[in-house]
Amino acid sequence: MISIKGVNKSFGTVVALKDARLEVKEGEIMALLGSNGSGKSTMIKILSGLYNPNSGSVEIDGKKVKIKSCVDAHNEGIATAFQDLSLVPTMTVIDNLVLGIEPLGKFGLLNRVKAVRMAKDILDRLGVVCDMDAYVQTLPMSTQSMIEVAKAILLKPKVLLLDEVTASLHHDEIQLLFNLVRELKAQGIAILFVTHRMGEVFELSDRVTIMRSGITVIDEDTSKLSMDDIVYYMTGKRPDAGKAEINLEMKEERELILDVKNLKQSKVRDISLQAYKGEIIGIAGLQGQGQPTFIRTVLGLMKPEDGSIIYKGKQTHYKSPENGIKNGMGFISGDRNKESIFQHRSIEENIYAGKAATQNIFKYVTVKEMKQFSLDAINAYKIVAGNVKDPATSLSGGNQQKLVVSRWIALAPDLLLLDDPTKGVDVHSRREIQQILRASALKGMTVIISSSENEELIEISDRIYVFYEGEISGVLKKEDMSMEKLVAAQMGMTSEGNGV
Repeated sequence: MISIKGVNKSFGTVVALKDARLEVKEGEIMALLGSNGSGKSTMIKILSGLYNPNSGSVEIDGKKVKIKSCVDAHNEGIATAFQDLSLVPTMTVIDNLVLGIEPLGKFGLLNRVKAVRMAKDILDRLGVVCDMDAYVQTLPMSTQSMIEVAKAILLKPKVLLLDEVTASLHHDEIQLLFNLVRELKAQGIAILFVTHRMGEVFELSDRVTIMRSGITVIDEDTSKLSMDDIVYYMTGKRPDAGKAEINLEMKEERELILDVKNLKQSKVRDISLQAYKGEIIGIAGLQGQGQPTFIRTVLGLMKPEDGSIIYKGKQTHYKSPENGIKNGMGFISGDRNKESIFQHRSIEENIYAGKAATQNIFKYVTVKEMKQFSLDAINAYKIVAGNVKDPATSLSGGNQQKLVVSRWIALAPDLLLLDDPTKGVDVHSRREIQQILRASALKGMTVIISSSENEELIEISDRIYVFYEGEISGVLKKEDMSMEKLVAAQMGMTSEGNGV
């Protein structure tokens, strides 16, 4: 039905796909697996028309096709349901579902009766009950995910791509979805789905394709693979008997800086975590496991629904990040444009912003003071910059991120929270940021870093907490860290569970 051969895709110097291949047959369910950075998301986006490959070919029914846009993908019979959702939040349910395939009546106007009938039929099959005129953004995330799937199915595709769509669904909803997927399979539709849940792989798929470092490692019948086989092909190493054990104790006599107990908030279902003075704690997990929510809840950006956060011996009830920052916390996000860089401000203003946040709003800051503070940071953290009066956006991506790091490190916070801080950063800048964090920890700063790069976490962390389904699936100490153990825990394969 659909075949990808010899596909290569690079983003600058970063190779995302290297001679990758994939084939899904008519009436077949294929699971596409891989760790963070393996290339599976890039593969999905190429098939969806969001990315164009540098080379290679895509064939449908034995004919080569060019997919340069989402429209091309649709015209070739490919529909995708994304984990990040392609719905328009400010539009209604019905308008989202029929967008682009609107049934028209007299005078070219929307035939609402037919549109509602189309939408209701597919939503009923998925067990979704909602107001058709409700704005999508007002609905629970699980309902939005089901609407995303319904929208893709309404396109009547020959090839259906499901990208981590079960991440926010409840068990009953997943079973309804799987029943419908099996119906579509019986109709001859080729289905490719991405998941991190091993139980889903063995329950639903006929075959498995596994990717590692942009390369297709294996394409095999699901019945011929075990969970240990899957971890082996994802990492290149066999998981040993000592899988990631749940061990939350810290034997060393060090000052406890952060003690989180049974935290609940949105995607975080039950997280307990401890961080000691001068320790670097890594937070690992596949996308959508609650890592960003945890970081922002500790900071005070989100309010916990339950549980406790004890910081420096006192239970916190921060109502905003300002409270956390004034009490010695710092925050670095990997999303520079939205959460870190003030794009219309100068380099020096961006660097000084952290210090300004900790000061009295009535404190007068001289031009000389701001300039000297920024120059000291530029020199200390090797930021390649011209004039400090230049806009921060004039810097390269790596230097922008070093600017953000310098903003907070210069204040010597007691606790530094980082959410994927080296995402999209060049190798050299990434190495420099890691060195800065390690040096800061040696001086007594406590660092909690969430990263999508497993290698980075293994290299820099003293301990790694692995998030799975909003809970801790394992804790790896320095002497026990290995890629295969980390990946096994990310898939829910620990001594406490099997990922089902």
